[in-house]
Amino acid sequence: MARKVFGDSLKNAMAQTAQREDEASLPRTSPTVARAQASVLEEDKHATRLLDPGLIRMSAVMDRIDPSDGLDELVESIREHGQKVPVLVRRLADGGFEIVYGRRRLLACRELGKKVRATVMEMTDEEALIAQGVENNARQDPSFIERALFVAGIIRELGKTEAARKNAQTVAYRALQIDESLVSRMNRIATGIPNELIRAIGPAHGVGRRNWEKLFRLCEKDPAKAARIKDRIPRDAPAPARLEAAIALLTPARPTRPEPKVDDRVRMVRKGNKITLDVHPDLMPRMEDAIRDLIAELLDRGRDGMGEG
Repeated sequence: MARKVFGDSLKNAMAQTAQREDEASLPRTSPTVARAQASVLEEDKHATRLLDPGLIRMSAVMDRIDPSDGLDELVESIREHGQKVPVLVRRLADGGFEIVYGRRRLLACRELGKKVRATVMEMTDEEALIAQGVENNARQDPSFIERALFVAGIIRELGKTEAARKNAQTVAYRALQIDESLVSRMNRIATGIPNELIRAIGPAHGVGRRNWEKLFRLCEKDPAKAARIKDRIPRDAPAPARLEAAIALLTPARPTRPEPKVDDRVRMVRKGNKITLDVHPDLMPRMEDAIRDLIAELLDRGRDGMGEG
């Protein structure tokens, strides 16, 4: 399913770009030259070429917390066998390139100091983000928080105005193939937990939404404390355990009930015409009996007084 959507997205991007270029070139050139230019452009879209990794920029929206994590194995594979699968880049208006997917292969080639094999396409911001999300979901198993950060990044980059926010949410659920209602929830979670704390925890593969949502709620209650605890997360523990540690650090301690002093076993508070008694549980049965006897005595006194009158 993901592959088909990805393929349709790229085909649409190519078709729309080709149409715009054909329409723009016809008034300025002869039909023969226009056809030749269109042919070159079409070939250019499908071309796989070797590019200097330094010419390729990272996109503004990341889909991994740390793309370099565990990169050594990929570096050794490319060193020994070469780069088998090209990355996808898009051409920018200033002539530069931006990675769409294949960040780890790009980083590996940078580390090796060799050119990266890349397919170059012309894509809009929306098309590039959809392709990035769909392809990465098909190739890897991103964790919940990485998907949530990707959603938040799309909304941050594309939804900078109220009018554009709805379109950004549409791009997010198309990119990740998720329900629209989940987009807003993931965005709240990713933006409500301090980014430094998320990075201290890590991707926490296998941990679902509930635990991250629990951490988000705790951060909401005490944002100042949430911003301070990152250095107290155990670095040598697995990421799921680091998440549990963060939750524990932000969970308020349950108040312990102090042992009552002798003169504190019964406390009376008067507010207006109400009297509230706070009685130690050990004294409760005797206190109830005493109060009943006192009320009965007061009522009897009242009746006696009325009879005398």
